[in-house]
Amino acid sequence: MNIQQRDHQTAITWIEGEINNMKRDLGKPNASAAATSCITLAFLLRAIDDDEHRRLRARIDEIYDSYNASIKQGAAA
Repeated sequence: MNIQQRDHQTAITWIEGEINNMKRDLGKPNASAAATSCITLAFLLRAIDDDEHRRLRARIDEIYDSYNASIKQGAAA
């Protein structure tokens, strides 16, 4: 594994960990701050490419959409 591949794998592992933390903290203020920050930093350091950056940001949006839908569904019941 070369340095670029190792940096990429390290960034993805870090991002996945922060996304998992975000899922546990949903509903709290700034729950996605760390995940969003590490995605942005990994992109700026070129550890992830533009497509991965968009995909990971969209994943955070999907998690929040699902969370918000479940809150609305619970409130309607």
